[in-house]
Amino acid sequence: MNSLFFKYLLLGACGFILISCVKKTSYPTVPEIEYQAFYPYAGDSADIQIKFTDGDGDIGGGETDSTRNFWVTYYYKDTVTQKYTAYYIAQKNDTLRTGYAIKAPGDAYKGKPISGEVNVRLQQMRHSKKVKSLKYVIYLFDAAGNKSNVVTTPEISVP
Repeated sequence: MNSLFFKYLLLGACGFILISCVKKTSYPTVPEIEYQAFYPYAGDSADIQIKFTDGDGDIGGGETDSTRNFWVTYYYKDTVTQKYTAYYIAQKNDTLRTGYAIKAPGDAYKGKPISGEVNVRLQQMRHSKKVKSLKYVIYLFDAAGNKSNVVTTPEISVP
């Protein structure tokens, strides 16, 4: 009986040591994003995919929340200068920055470090079908108002 007790004690101690060695994932509370992919569709829409991490899990809004928290600035390659230029809207005296509302992955993630991918459907990927090379500058805000890093996509060629 004494040897059985020590076997269970040894097994419990080994289990405790293994569990204590497992590190919990941690990320900064300010979201971080990384460009993953671009998927153009027939017509002029496209999906842009990013990878994200957030230390407190407050990425995105609720199902009925329409707050824009994902921002995209569109740049096109000028065929004369061969440089990228932000699309300018004269009426607003500003460049075109389009906001999208991304949804939270679920309440179970609030307050916990999370990572994942999100796809955002760009309703209009360019201002003219003559534009064949473009880039996007992307960032997002979490529910606490923390702005992520700003990411510029590589050159994207579209048909």
